[in-house]
Amino acid sequence: MTGDFPAHYGGEPIREDVLGYGSQSISESEKQAVVEALEGDYITRGPTVEAFEERAADLVDVDHAIATTSGTTALHLAGRAAGFDSGDEVITTPLTFVSTAHAATYCGATPVLADIDPHRRTLDPDAVRDRITPETEAIVPMHYGGHPADIEGLLEVADEHDLTVIWDACHAFGGTWNDEPIGSQRDMAVFSFHPVKNVTTGEGGMIVTDDAELAARLRRLRSFEMDYGPEGHEDEPWYQVSEGVGYNYNVTDIQAALGLAQLDRLETFKARRDEVISAYDTAFADVPGFRTPPEAPNSDPMYHLYAVEIGEEFGCDRKEFVNALHTENLGVQVHYVPLHYHPYFEEEFGYERGEFPEAEGVYEGLVSLPLHAEMDDQDVEDVITAVRRLHEYHA
Repeated sequence: MTGDFPAHYGGEPIREDVLGYGSQSISESEKQAVVEALEGDYITRGPTVEAFEERAADLVDVDHAIATTSGTTALHLAGRAAGFDSGDEVITTPLTFVSTAHAATYCGATPVLADIDPHRRTLDPDAVRDRITPETEAIVPMHYGGHPADIEGLLEVADEHDLTVIWDACHAFGGTWNDEPIGSQRDMAVFSFHPVKNVTTGEGGMIVTDDAELAARLRRLRSFEMDYGPEGHEDEPWYQVSEGVGYNYNVTDIQAALGLAQLDRLETFKARRDEVISAYDTAFADVPGFRTPPEAPNSDPMYHLYAVEIGEEFGCDRKEFVNALHTENLGVQVHYVPLHYHPYFEEEFGYERGEFPEAEGVYEGLVSLPLHAEMDDQDVEDVITAVRRLHEYHA
């Protein structure tokens, strides 16, 4: 064994400050943009929001983009716009955050889980086929960590059964598949702009679509299901009416200004993430029991996560690995506890452990290493050193 003992077993931590698995990157340009928004005539529901939506739509190569308060509320609105209701079934992956399934549950529909392709860590089209019933209305695939799901295979299933597709692309903004921006595939896609995501608005999200009717529906739902110009409005300009149950999921111009400035740095963010990934891939290629993220076929993803799988040959299990790296002040994380492990999905929908062996097998080893644009070369080296030192200790 070379080097000092890992801190978990009596050595000194590799670093004094904690390096998180994700972080925002805020430069002077973002700060100035926010100040300018604060000094403008509108600080919410104003022209900066529209400019942010137009810029995002252009980047994703779609006709419409609708900004919301989070990726979660974007999923909610997408489910409502798609018409999900009680008695409907919506198929999604168990290996995701709870928000993905809430595209169904918030609308009273039933989330139906299907197992994953363990290589991609995303929905398996054949598993989806096995879960389709006459009540199935839609598929909500998730691009895990930014790695595209089997888009072609899932669209084929949707075509066979006339199903709506809502892509949970919260991890994938800025990536491409078959030279198409991820999110441009029908029917709707949802992004998150949380601080640990590829770009941030603080909190925020977005739905993108080429369907003008869906876009109009989404905009009304985002703002109280309100008709701001009904018949009679011209003579009585105060006359505005709500036509159903909508929400206040409106984004501020402050958030949109931050988002626009972040979009200016999108290529820089991707380039740095790619550099970190390349360094990791090279450093860990010869580490036994350490599966690095799979390559995405016909794609150039912008990865949100660098999620590895810890196998028996590494020398310790996932629990010990996570705790050991935390002791080194490296804030690794696990994404995600499968949905059917959560009490809500167990109690409300009757799911049990053991139902989705591929997702469970992947989950047992999953760990997300730090990956974000603010990492410098020393940060990257700290992660590499900690992982290799831990393996050598157990070898």
